[in-house]
Amino acid sequence: MKQVVAGYVGFFATRFRQNWPGFLKARWPYLVVVCLAAAADFLSTWRFMAAGGIEDEFHPVIRLVSQWCGPFIGPLIGKLGQFAAVLMISVLFPRWAVFLYLTVTAVYLYAAWYNVWGASLYTPVFLRYLSQNWPSCDRMTC
Repeated sequence: MKQVVAGYVGFFATRFRQNWPGFLKARWPYLVVVCLAAAADFLSTWRFMAAGGIEDEFHPVIRLVSQWCGPFIGPLIGKLGQFAAVLMISVLFPRWAVFLYLTVTAVYLYAAWYNVWGASLYTPVFLRYLSQNWPSCDRMTC
């Protein structure tokens, strides 16, 4: 098992060293867009947690880190970790980097929108829908 792990680590280390030179220079516009979307998600998460509470966070890791570090440092650590993962994956697989950037940007922007406006729009409607359509013991045999 050690040989398999060492083989994968060696493969990815070699690939990272080959792809890293010039990577930031070639991809900086995409990374700026991803960084701005990540900042919007972070700021909206911080606002969301400050207004509501840490318990309202959907992402389990962000919620856990925020419970340890607080509603500002927790989302910041989580977002920096996510950005580092995006950067690492895009360096390792540069042909897929643009697709990764587009997907991550869309998810970050949706999360930021949800934190600011979507929670107040979706949650009441969704809960009302569940309360009307949820099978109860009256309609079913319990």
